[in-house]
Amino acid sequence: MALQSYAARQDYEELYGADETLTGEDLDRALWQASRDADRLTLGRIEAAGGAEALPERAAELVRRAVCVQANWLLEEGSAWRQGLKQYDVGGVSMTFEGTAARDCGICTGMRELLLLSGLCCRGVGP
Repeated sequence: MALQSYAARQDYEELYGADETLTGEDLDRALWQASRDADRLTLGRIEAAGGAEALPERAAELVRRAVCVQANWLLEEGSAWRQGLKQYDVGGVSMTFEGTAARDCGICTGMRELLLLSGLCCRGVGP
């Protein structure tokens, strides 16, 4: 069985509107990747349950919203985190991710907070 996205284009458009920059195949890829990030943060509990649709209604809604938030974040700024940014300097602003564990990168705060509310991950997991 192929891994599925836990949110659909319609879920994303309801949250961000149809005019957002993520569309078509780019949106599908971002939703799929965000779903894998949700699996990583919840230690596979969503997949083990049979997907988001198999969860209780409130948890399923939180998962769909979290996946949409993460997909949007991946488009806007997530690529720098995923590529292991080593240094970035612009006008006095500096970013360095050396020595950061892989699990500490690539998850936006919004996704983590929504998944915590769902009860699918504990506070000790994730960034």
